[in-house]
Amino acid sequence: MGKILVVDDERDVEALIMQRFRRAVRAGELEFLFAHNGQEALATLRAEPDIDMVLSDINMPGMDGLTLLDHLPQVNADIRAVMVSAYGDLGNVRAAMNRGAFDFIIKPIDFADLEATIHKTLDACKTVRKLRDALQETRTAEAASRAQAARLRRVLDTSPIGVSILTEAGELLYSNQRCVELFGATPDSMRQRGADALFRHVEDRDRPANRTRDGEAIRNDEIHFVRDDGRTVWMIMSFDHTVYEGRAVYIVWLYDITERKVQAEALRSAKEAAEKALSDLERMQSDLIRAEKMAVIGELIAAVAHEINTPVGIALTAATHLQNVSEAIILTFNGGLLRKSDFQEYVGTASEVSGLLVSNIERAAALVQSLKLVTEGKASSPRSRFDLREYLSDIILAVRVQPAAIGHDLRLECPDGLVLDTYPGALTEVLIALLTNAFAHAFDPDHHPGGHVAVTARLLSDERVELRVSDNGRGIPTEILPRLFQPFATTRRGAGSMGLGLYAVFNLVTGKLAGEINIDSASDCGTSVILRLPLDAP
Repeated sequence: MGKILVVDDERDVEALIMQRFRRAVRAGELEFLFAHNGQEALATLRAEPDIDMVLSDINMPGMDGLTLLDHLPQVNADIRAVMVSAYGDLGNVRAAMNRGAFDFIIKPIDFADLEATIHKTLDACKTVRKLRDALQETRTAEAASRAQAARLRRVLDTSPIGVSILTEAGELLYSNQRCVELFGATPDSMRQRGADALFRHVEDRDRPANRTRDGEAIRNDEIHFVRDDGRTVWMIMSFDHTVYEGRAVYIVWLYDITERKVQAEALRSAKEAAEKALSDLERMQSDLIRAEKMAVIGELIAAVAHEINTPVGIALTAATHLQNVSEAIILTFNGGLLRKSDFQEYVGTASEVSGLLVSNIERAAALVQSLKLVTEGKASSPRSRFDLREYLSDIILAVRVQPAAIGHDLRLECPDGLVLDTYPGALTEVLIALLTNAFAHAFDPDHHPGGHVAVTARLLSDERVELRVSDNGRGIPTEILPRLFQPFATTRRGAGSMGLGLYAVFNLVTGKLAGEINIDSASDCGTSVILRLPLDAP
């Protein structure tokens, strides 16, 4: 029967393990004890010296799994520890193996793999104990040394762990079949190349400079060996300094971890590939947001530029007419034929044309100002202090002339004297995106002709301002509402929408503008997007 101590601060682990191995427990094949941190584990190990194996989590309150590993040899040198580590936690796995862990399991735990690892570890424990029992018998029964040596060799030859015996001079006295298989060598070449490689590792770790504070040699370490066929084999090496057949020798145990190394490398490669894929995805997402943003700004610029043609054309026509009338009155005056009625008619015409020129030039100037606001409204622009009503008026003017807004009513409600100290570029991107979104999505030409969109602002009591963009359109479908601010959420993918506009708006509002955004919408009852922003951005 194998006796296993499970150390994990998660109380549910006990129930899971007992449920999974209930048949083996009932059959008397396995017995499980449980502890919830390193201190409890050490107390249990001292009270139950016949424990074969420790299955321990690494991250625990109090004494963690790595510290527990350091204490295990002082309690019971025969115990083999299997550590449980999270996926990708290669640093802790490496540290655990360097401190003498026998194997490791990756979270979430695959119970089939756990069962195989438990049996493999218990088999190794039994083998090592048989080896040490056999060695002890050789020390205490010198008279029967030859018979005991034969028995020892039979045990070693069937061991799943590679075993070699080296003299202090580096001479290979014995290698079992598993050791020969690990080195991929014949018995003759094993005595030469394999023995030299093993002895170099043992000699290096048995030097005084490489001993621990207690004077013990570092007896558990990873080594690798390049075989004659070019394959690299990774092994955990452990050794004891003892007497064999009257000679001082090193008994070296080798446990094959090549497959585990391959898995660890695969985990590392998969982690790097996942990180690269995430980086590429974030960069692609950023490019798509930028492209969608520039497309919206391009449409606004084209609409404003087209709208400027009307007042400029009227102003040019009026100015040309005034020029012709002025030239005619000058000729009449120079010919001495100017009458009072002619001059009065000219003054009336000049006054009317001047009024047309002023109103249309003012209209063109306002459109140019709105065009400038759109083209310079970048999220990276510096913060400034501005009057909110004047700022929103320019935004409304820029959006009102775009094709999607034609035929719909767009109005502004904002009190005078409301001043913000924030980032107007970022706010411009947000408002243009929301208004463009409203005209593009809210109104169905067959069911919502002549829709209404309103931008309202009001001062809140907590030094914030509320901006609300509302429409009386068809509303947002219920199924998409919970993920509206997620990337690629759209109902118009077939119409060219990428679904990144509101995602970018959310990031600007909650990030650069340090505010919050909410949406109130119901089917066929319109939509309101509510922004709450600080008057003085941090």
